[in-house]
Amino acid sequence: EHGIRRILLTASGGAFRDFDRAQLAAVTPEQALNHPTWKMGAKITVDCATLMNKGMETIEAMWLFDVPMEKVEVVLHRESIVHSLVEFSDGSVKAQMGLPDMRLPIQCALSYPERMPMPPGPPLELAAIGSLNFARPDVDRFPCLRLAIESGREGATFPAAMAAADEVAVHRFMAGELGFLDIPAVVEQVLEHHEPTPSPGLDAILAADAQARRMASNIAPGVPA
Repeated sequence: EHGIRRILLTASGGAFRDFDRAQLAAVTPEQALNHPTWKMGAKITVDCATLMNKGMETIEAMWLFDVPMEKVEVVLHRESIVHSLVEFSDGSVKAQMGLPDMRLPIQCALSYPERMPMPPGPPLELAAIGSLNFARPDVDRFPCLRLAIESGREGATFPAAMAAADEVAVHRFMAGELGFLDIPAVVEQVLEHHEPTPSPGLDAILAADAQARRMASNIAPGVPA
């Protein structure tokens, strides 16, 4: 783990980061597609609004960098300037910063370990931005983050079931069949009934995916009070 104490992933908080539960219950698909920072496809934009995307990123980080889930954390960062941070065993922290433009990380991935010229666009001017804000995510208002992290921690076929249930729930929300708060409710119900396969192969993962999709398709709307 190369002396890594923590990996911190930043989240903008999505379109509804300041909404209370009553406001979240009334969210429409059109509202969910209006992200404050990024322009993305419908599924990912809704996952940003529920914070599910950031929960999935914790699972990705766990596997990509071979660290336990306990060393991966999420912090809210409205400005989307700091994209991730690594804290080392001596307490020092390194941050990856840049304007919210996906061309840069794509370019870094393609050219690593070399550095190519900056993509067209303005440079990062910290003085113009003025301040950077950070906060802890509220998993009570956005339980998808908690569900994804728990699935990653449990392992086995839980992440596959979680991702499949979310995909179906988001599709049903976009079609007007479910409310916004039904999305985490459906995912949680699927996970509560999931029977995991330890150390799964591809067949077991595909079976978990299919079973979760069937279950998520049949769960009626209605979030418990």
